[in-house]
Amino acid sequence: MGHHLSLFRFFPLVAARDNEPEDRAMSERADTPPDRDLPGTILETPRLVLRRPVRADAQRMADLANDVGVAENLSNLPHPYGLDDALAFIDNTEAGPARWTLGLYLKDEGSRFVGTASLMPRDGERFVLGYWVGRPYWGRGLATEAAQALSDFAFGALEADAVAATSRVTNGASRRVLEKCGFQYAGQGMGPSLFYRGMVPIDRFRLERSIWTSLKNWVKTGVGA
Repeated sequence: MGHHLSLFRFFPLVAARDNEPEDRAMSERADTPPDRDLPGTILETPRLVLRRPVRADAQRMADLANDVGVAENLSNLPHPYGLDDALAFIDNTEAGPARWTLGLYLKDEGSRFVGTASLMPRDGERFVLGYWVGRPYWGRGLATEAAQALSDFAFGALEADAVAATSRVTNGASRRVLEKCGFQYAGQGMGPSLFYRGMVPIDRFRLERSIWTSLKNWVKTGVGA
């Protein structure tokens, strides 16, 4: 896996902010809700803004998510996917303190919606990373950028001990995203698929805090430049 990491340069988040910078107190314990309402939290990377999606994004979300290539690789995305599905998803989106679902907005296109990324508890793990990017934006490294941003947020702001992720065994692109972000293969299993209406084989991945810290230090010293 180290050979994959040598091909990717890790960069720090450009910013992690909320809508009221003067009041961003975080709890000293990662399992205790922060002192303020966190849905206003915004993350930025060189090319993306990650924030809570709004109803104005619904049609765009429906257009991108209504794609077999997206649905077959996610655990709980219905197909076909219409405007009502997008509105229901947005209305039920959670952004902290235990579950985080953020829209991905591309700066080069006027902060246009291009996908989502999430952190949520599942299968005994406190933080499980998930993400999808619309087909027109595949192959541009945006999923990797989003995955790294949320991983950094989990370890930095949320004080996670580890972040887990899964990928269908047939989804080589998602596996490469996780490997570039430092996730290590943790075995195979079966996971739910709404698209296939059953269970499908998955690869499990995990990023421990010690590995994440080493990768960050690796960049700071210039080794990964």
